[in-house]
Amino acid sequence: MNTDGSVRVGLLRIEDALVALPVDVLREVVPLPDHFDALPTAAAGLVGALLLRNSVLPVLDIGTVTGRTRHREAMGVVVLVHEGGALGLLVDGVHDVVDLEAGALQPVVETPDGAPRLFSATFARPGTQEIGSLLDPAAVLGFPGVLAMAASHLGDGGSTEFAAAATSASLDPAYLVVRCRSADGTSVLLGVDVADVQTTLPALAPAPSQLSSDLCLGVTDYGDVRLPVVDPLRLLGLPPVAATGPWQALLVRSDRGLLALVFDEALDIVRPAPAALLPPPPGTGRARDAVRAVARMPHGHTFVLDVAALLADDEISALTALNTAARTGGPGSGGPRTRVLGDALPVAPQYDPVVVFRARGTLTAPLAQVDGVVPFPTDPTPWIGGRSGLGSLVTRHDVVPLVDLADHLGRGRVADPLDAVVLLVRVPAEDPDAAPQRVGLVVEGLSDIERPVWREDLDEAAAEERSPLVRVGSEQGPLLPCVDLTVVALSVVSPRRAPRITVP
Repeated sequence: MNTDGSVRVGLLRIEDALVALPVDVLREVVPLPDHFDALPTAAAGLVGALLLRNSVLPVLDIGTVTGRTRHREAMGVVVLVHEGGALGLLVDGVHDVVDLEAGALQPVVETPDGAPRLFSATFARPGTQEIGSLLDPAAVLGFPGVLAMAASHLGDGGSTEFAAAATSASLDPAYLVVRCRSADGTSVLLGVDVADVQTTLPALAPAPSQLSSDLCLGVTDYGDVRLPVVDPLRLLGLPPVAATGPWQALLVRSDRGLLALVFDEALDIVRPAPAALLPPPPGTGRARDAVRAVARMPHGHTFVLDVAALLADDEISALTALNTAARTGGPGSGGPRTRVLGDALPVAPQYDPVVVFRARGTLTAPLAQVDGVVPFPTDPTPWIGGRSGLGSLVTRHDVVPLVDLADHLGRGRVADPLDAVVLLVRVPAEDPDAAPQRVGLVVEGLSDIERPVWREDLDEAAAEERSPLVRVGSEQGPLLPCVDLTVVALSVVSPRRAPRITVP
């Protein structure tokens, strides 16, 4: 429990249900094994055991225990550790780490028949208001017939390992999962890497166009650009989307222009474990290249699109090249002219995503430089010989020195480190054969992940004086410094190797 009475929990998906566990009992996330070995017990939901670092870990399917029928293979196993016992739980998704206010937890009443109660409370997920259930770790480990192993046999690990898996910003890509309904009533799930999504349009009714075909549903306006609208099911050689409209759409960009892909419903943003991505079935033509993998997602098996391959297709490439100016103004209005079809617009630069965070003011940094995001540890280890009083974070893999980023940049100190989060940043080793070191940069909190609409292009001399500015959100969005976290981290572990960095 936090000092303000709130509870920090890790959010999980079991089948289609949202479930939470206190983050201090969550040890780590491990991939689903090829098989589970049998155990000499017939407890409901106990699927068997796996070998974790030479220790036997029993694994329980909570869905089966509560009477649900599993319709798909799980995505992985979360390791639960409580009061000296350890148990694995099958999960279908790992989401983020959130703080639930004490008043937001609604206790579950005892059942009249005295049956074991695995859930202690319900809650509404912050942001989406989806209803979730808080698992009682003592009740899970004490469920009749369930075997648990001694937690001491697991060796190193901790809740920060779970947090890194749940909130990692760069190790595994995150996918926007959408549902498309075909004309024959089939529901098809598609996943698109969020890094490939320019934006989404909440309501779309394509206008007829001479581009219209079985593949192209028409055109739509986005800002001052008119762009083609494409049926993604046709791309995959499936029956077309149901002509029920209005649809929603996600926009993807190639170096030639924008393309809108229609869908019916956005379901979630999921970061699946690599083991959940399966090779696609053999295909022919465009479908063979357009699907990168079939993923086990919380909402069902999902076709993960390879946007780069899709946009490289000859017909799709030709469509994206036909972005034209949207009609604005009438005769004599002085508005922009309407370009003829095929008079391609210049393509605006596409900038790499940045993470927006708070460190005595709002800053940004390249998302690719962030190796993971974890809560500030409740019991940091002293940093021997370090230049920071925040200590260090001990993980299963390394000891990470913690540095107040705002203080390091001369902007003042973080008010309360226990309410802060840590951006993990890798520092290239001076010896090319040595493993890179990580530094934990402590910030007040994360705000968003954005793709800038503009980035300042500094010349070499100016780049040595200060960080460039980026504009996020829209053309009227704020101008924010973009900090090179790799340089900051390098200045922590090897000041003589790091150039000077100034943030405006």
